[in-house]
Amino acid sequence: MPYLRFLSLLLLPLLCTCDRAQPAEPPASTSPNRPNVIFIMDDQHRYDALGKINAQVQTPTLDALWEAGTLYAQAVCQAPMCVPSRNSIMFGMYPSQTGVFRNSGGVRDGELPGKTMAQYFQEAGYETAGFGKTHWGKYRTNTRGFATRYTSEIPEEGGITMAQVDSAAKARYDAEIAPMGPGEENNIGYLGFTSKLPETDHRDGWINERAIDYIEAREDERPLFLYLSYMKPHAGHNPPAGYEDRYETDSITYAVQPPWSADYSPHSSGVNRRELYEGFWKNATAEDWRLMTMRYYANVTWIDDMLGRTLAALDKKGLLKNALIVYTADHGEMLGERYYRFNKYCLYDASVRVPLILAGSALPERLRQGGRDDRPVDLVDILPTVLNVAAITPGADLPGKDLLAAPARAGSFSALHERAGEAAFMWRTKKDKLILVFNRQAKAADYSEADLITGEFYDLEADPREWEDLYGTDGIAEAQKIYQDSILARLAAM
Repeated sequence: MPYLRFLSLLLLPLLCTCDRAQPAEPPASTSPNRPNVIFIMDDQHRYDALGKINAQVQTPTLDALWEAGTLYAQAVCQAPMCVPSRNSIMFGMYPSQTGVFRNSGGVRDGELPGKTMAQYFQEAGYETAGFGKTHWGKYRTNTRGFATRYTSEIPEEGGITMAQVDSAAKARYDAEIAPMGPGEENNIGYLGFTSKLPETDHRDGWINERAIDYIEAREDERPLFLYLSYMKPHAGHNPPAGYEDRYETDSITYAVQPPWSADYSPHSSGVNRRELYEGFWKNATAEDWRLMTMRYYANVTWIDDMLGRTLAALDKKGLLKNALIVYTADHGEMLGERYYRFNKYCLYDASVRVPLILAGSALPERLRQGGRDDRPVDLVDILPTVLNVAAITPGADLPGKDLLAAPARAGSFSALHERAGEAAFMWRTKKDKLILVFNRQAKAADYSEADLITGEFYDLEADPREWEDLYGTDGIAEAQKIYQDSILARLAAM
């Protein structure tokens, strides 16, 4: 494969440190040579869809990144849907601070709640280049800090779209996915099929090619902030030819259903076309389930393959000699778990947990050993982390924590605002999870116990599938009260 040289180079420092003493290392932010920052994100990637966690999935590039860096294994998104999650990541703020709560939301250019990640780097003298999905929301925006900007779908003023450059390829792709419905998320989209189109007719394939072209032609001497964001493995499950062939479909395991006769999800019942999915998948064959799951994994492998090619191009250009690489996803994917529940729009682990890997030579040596960090992590922590590595001062109002410093959170926080008049908030540790449903308030600080409607509590160690709701039972009363107070305190701080 074209990126195997990159993988070997990435791991080489780990293989060459055993016979020499390691000098004391200064914090990365004190370096006079600011590192390149490579920020990679994909869409709807489950936390466990990594080869080193789930042997069914083939992700050699991401596995190599982890082996040369650190996996933050308890990371959660701040809202399990594209628009609020991506705004949260890019502004480094919770949805209650950005004001973007749902996919139908957004913020106008003249009303930004703070600087975007790209704006911070641009103002600090970095070359800024963005490729792929950002999904700011319902308003037409400018590039928000990217001097070079390519998107496959949503145009930005000052950017270039796939339709502008290759309208015929875009039309071919749109025709192929038309049967998959809005967002490619109907049952055809989930069951999927092998694409008949070449990779470069796919939006992600086109974006990846533009990113590599840019890297190969680059002559700028400034440090680089590169943003690369893929639209897969989000449904539809139509990977290019060749990627399904890497899997043995008959050996694929898929979601185990709970022994229920109806959906149980007090904080998210009735949302996101449940009747569409339940009616189809309850009667689907085992082969259908295996194909759906395999094609999701095949999309993951395709993204992993393109990422490997991009990193190899960066390495060939010398851009990884002093670099921080960040990989994550905007949210997860239920993939049929918990009584035929698909995509996201809930606060269960398959939806809110995401993979988060930090790697690269700009990391301290202790974080380049393939370790696993189980501290609570919110994705708002990414912005202050990358800014501190680049010696850029974060805004004083950013709520995130530097992931290169000592653990600083007791638990992780996420929110869901999908049901009319209600808001659900999650407090999660590696051991337990509390979800509370409140009557929706205008301001985060306005929530109180008096507004509480109901809740859910799960022992994640004993019940990782989150099938047994312990809310209100005697055995967890103390933990429930601590977590409830933690949710209210987090909201009050916003």
